[in-house]
Amino acid sequence: MRILLAEDEVELSRALVAILKYSGYETDAAFNGEDAYHMALANHYDAFILDIMMPKLSGLEVLQGLRNRNIKTPVIMLTARVENKDKIRGLDLGADDYLAKPFQTNELLARLRALLRRNTDYLKKNYTFSDVTLNRTDNTLGNEKASFSLNHKEAILLEALMPETQGKISKKQLIQYLELEEEENVDSRIEVYIAYINNKFQALSSTLRINKDREQSYRLEICNG
Repeated sequence: MRILLAEDEVELSRALVAILKYSGYETDAAFNGEDAYHMALANHYDAFILDIMMPKLSGLEVLQGLRNRNIKTPVIMLTARVENKDKIRGLDLGADDYLAKPFQTNELLARLRALLRRNTDYLKKNYTFSDVTLNRTDNTLGNEKASFSLNHKEAILLEALMPETQGKISKKQLIQYLELEEEENVDSRIEVYIAYINNKFQALSSTLRINKDREQSYRLEICNG
């Protein structure tokens, strides 16, 4: 299980990451809402733990952005606030649980276990568009004719382009999604990933292709002829 923890208090974050990892959860840490949001879009997580009060974007803003993109990964909100209106807003936006600070770590772990049990069958694993299906459980792309394995970067890229997640990505967003360094060959690396995916579409006799538009953004499109 992979968890994203978004908490701007560095010492608390480090302690929670250590506890989560000791408990068997692969855990990534973000220290502001903007980084948390981009990490959530770029990677597959089984749960998010979001502090409400964070710089750049609040936990509620991150939650709203994810739910607007139809990302239904379960979310636990951490809050030092006691106002009922914050809880109501979070629940309305799609939060699954709340935990008020200060809290016992064994309670956080218990709530996380319960949340993951409830959502194991609900988490999105497959994306189907046109005549192909992307399986994010094993990162395969296929249809009734054949199936091909994608590497981690290819799977992330294609998932982001699926209409139900985003459908269109700029080069800047791709660099963030794929966690590529700003280096001289970044353009060629992106083109290589796209070429590999398009070759797999062709091998599947699919009409889907990833194309670049006039705005230098990438789209997944059905190309007839």
